[in-house]
Amino acid sequence: MKTWELSGEEQKSQIEELVEDYTAGADVGYDQRLAEYDIYGSIAHVHALEKLELVDSCEARKLRNALRELLEEDLALTSADEDIHTRIENEITDYLGGLGEKLHTARSRNDQVLVDVRLFTKAEVFKTVSELLNLAESLLQFAFSHSETPMVGYTHYRKAMPSSVGLWAGSFAEALIDDLALVESSFELIDQSPLGAGAGYGVPVRLDRELTAGLLGFEKVQNNAIYVMNSRGKFEFNLLSALASVQLDLSRLASDLITFTDGEFDYFDIPEEFTTGSSIMPQKNNPDVLELVRGKSASFSGHLSNLFSLLHGLRSGYSRDLQETKKTLVEGLECTYDSLEVLAPLVSGLKVNEEELLDAFSGEVLATDEVFTLVKDGVPFREAYRRIKNNLPSESEKISEDKVRQSLDSRNHAGGPGNPRLERIENSIESAEEKWEEKKAGFNACLRELAKPENPCKEGDDQNTGDYSHD
Repeated sequence: MKTWELSGEEQKSQIEELVEDYTAGADVGYDQRLAEYDIYGSIAHVHALEKLELVDSCEARKLRNALRELLEEDLALTSADEDIHTRIENEITDYLGGLGEKLHTARSRNDQVLVDVRLFTKAEVFKTVSELLNLAESLLQFAFSHSETPMVGYTHYRKAMPSSVGLWAGSFAEALIDDLALVESSFELIDQSPLGAGAGYGVPVRLDRELTAGLLGFEKVQNNAIYVMNSRGKFEFNLLSALASVQLDLSRLASDLITFTDGEFDYFDIPEEFTTGSSIMPQKNNPDVLELVRGKSASFSGHLSNLFSLLHGLRSGYSRDLQETKKTLVEGLECTYDSLEVLAPLVSGLKVNEEELLDAFSGEVLATDEVFTLVKDGVPFREAYRRIKNNLPSESEKISEDKVRQSLDSRNHAGGPGNPRLERIENSIESAEEKWEEKKAGFNACLRELAKPENPCKEGDDQNTGDYSHD
């Protein structure tokens, strides 16, 4: 039965079933992912009800232990359940009778779903950050291994100046660390507890919102009750915007590797297990994984556009439109995680073809070096530029390896090919790993604590011996 229905309304017409299927629809599948978090949120909420003496200590223990038992069950939802919140309340009421009907006291499904989504999002962000750092580490190790391996640098898809494999790979590792700063900023917004805001206008009892925030592992309480409702979708948009920056870098990395592993370049070889064959051309080894990374990155932009369109023009407070934000959030997180996960072992398995990399250095690549040779002899830069431009080296002229390496060594300023400062990236990765591991450990510890069963009440126990001091 729906939480808002009266008893005896169980008989449904065809129209009612049509509306039920339409309003629940695919959202039921996304709610399935929220089940455990809805239970954790409910356990914390019962603690707040106990402190207010809206349930006594024995009732609170019964409610919490019944909820913990649901953590062990597979709650397969259907459209008849309406949503995960209704399903869990019905399960508890079926088990505990009238006591179960106290579970939703001083709470709305509006702040309930926000709690669920934020707990779910936090857990998914921890997974995504772990994979992001794993890929950054793979790129960094690749950069260290080939820090002195020459590689032509390109502008406008044309040969430009000397570079190195280490500088190229390090650029993506450093980019991911910057992306992580954006993810962390959006995570700080998500790490606020909405519980207690009700339907956006508070509840007529003095709930201890700091208590439930701490129990659920939130950093702080999100204050304004109306803004709590208005932030639904907005915080998801901020997170996906940060992940869009990750996607841009993954797309560029994939595009580079598609190009540089092509036979006309042959700078690197993709591990065979990350390629596919052709149904008609036996010679083909196609970079399908990289093409899908690039394609999924393009599709990701649709998630941002979808969220913005959903939120744009909504009035303050809750509207059912916001239900559609779940799908966008879940798919955006999954898309990013999957691409990060598949790229790390691909990068680790790349083979470098140093002979082809060196062979790509033709005469014009050192044109700028020739300009600076004159500059160092006192020739004004613009005059030196004109002299070299009027007498450019031939594109067919090959350059010796010694000359290439001398050019790289001369670019020894901070962040240049001769001084990529990979250790700085390494320090950033190590610091980020430590920070995020601490965040995750604290969050998981809170959930484990909530999941611990309590001793059942015995006959004669004082029914009002909660652990909280009352105002």
